[in-house]
Amino acid sequence: MVKEKYQYYFVLGTNHSLCKADIVNVLAREKAEFSILEASEEILIVEIKGRIDTEKLINTLGSAVKIGEIFKKYEPKNFPAHFLKEVNTEKFKSFFLKEACSHFAISVYNGGGGFKSLNRLWFSCPKIASYLNQKTKVRYLHWRERKIPSFIVDQKKLLKTGFELMLANGRQNIYVGKTTALQDYQSYSFRDYQRPQKDPKSGMIPPKLAKIMINLAGKEKNQTFLDPFCGSGTFLQELILLGYKNIIGTDKSPKAIEATKKNLDWLFSQYSLNKKDYSLKIFESDVRLLSSKLPSQSVDAIASEPHLGSPRAKYFSPHQMRQEIDRLSSFYLSAFAGLKPVLKKDATVVIIFPVFKLKNQFFQLEILEKLRQLGFFPQDFVSPKIPGAKLLNLKITPRRSIIFFHPGQTISREIFIFKTSHLK
Repeated sequence: MVKEKYQYYFVLGTNHSLCKADIVNVLAREKAEFSILEASEEILIVEIKGRIDTEKLINTLGSAVKIGEIFKKYEPKNFPAHFLKEVNTEKFKSFFLKEACSHFAISVYNGGGGFKSLNRLWFSCPKIASYLNQKTKVRYLHWRERKIPSFIVDQKKLLKTGFELMLANGRQNIYVGKTTALQDYQSYSFRDYQRPQKDPKSGMIPPKLAKIMINLAGKEKNQTFLDPFCGSGTFLQELILLGYKNIIGTDKSPKAIEATKKNLDWLFSQYSLNKKDYSLKIFESDVRLLSSKLPSQSVDAIASEPHLGSPRAKYFSPHQMRQEIDRLSSFYLSAFAGLKPVLKKDATVVIIFPVFKLKNQFFQLEILEKLRQLGFFPQDFVSPKIPGAKLLNLKITPRRSIIFFHPGQTISREIFIFKTSHLK
């Protein structure tokens, strides 16, 4: 039976490169047959054989703020006239209007077209809103900005008692769609800020970023994940919620291990999960000694954020910064050497390196060649074999990494994907 093709859009969160890599890798892992139609820093549009469960998918992703289905695409010269002609059709009514549909709003995204076409699309919204209001009797909720935040869509109950009309200017077409799923921002905030144990000194990686990194590993739910720097357990909690069953968390700090255990117990109780369904191993260990505590070649993947350096780095002189880089380089190399014996052949390591900005100078760990000698090789974030992959325009460094940063910060996160080789 030939599957019908459907088009979906993904509104991207912080760091569009990581977001697009997350979405594409999850679709590939789920064996979806898809191609990329449009991609920008705001939105990704794909065509997929068969329908997808957008609510399930958005809970798997750490990247998508909204997911929706494309109603139709139009030539710019015929928009919005040809779209408005369809408002009275059964196709339009069955796609957009529910029995209890009382209100709607419009968001406009740059889908890869030019600035002028984006402006034209944005300026067409009053005409579209007025016509829909008149013909469907559905009330228009005006928003002054061209993109409505997901929490407003949630608060106004647009997915339950209305709809969010999405317009995007592609390279050659205008795409019209309807949002069908929203990121559960309240749950992310809840488990980030309400869990009982938090320690800024051991790292405060956002749960969304942890989830993206887990997805980038591309592993199946029955494979074994390790976080050798588990801190207060962020990676472990996201692994549990994603349905991974074989999880190991270690840290050399007894305080961190105690915090992780308390946070995971809290997670199981808050999310009504049965701890007995998971194989969890949480114990104290220096990463360099893990091979004495775990079986040889027993781990399929690592997703982790090690220590990123001194919190006083912004006060360092260039000489002190170079000393800090040397110290961290030695630490990371010894950590990788300690990890290698417990990793399976063709294991994946998704890990964060620190990048320091001091005045206008950048400092990073220059250890990639030594890691190759150890048998760790940087990998692409997206397979070039995926149809349309070139459209993604990912911001990849010459080191094959993606930088995750916030303006004004001294320390940024440099994310790598490594594959292991036991040939060395």
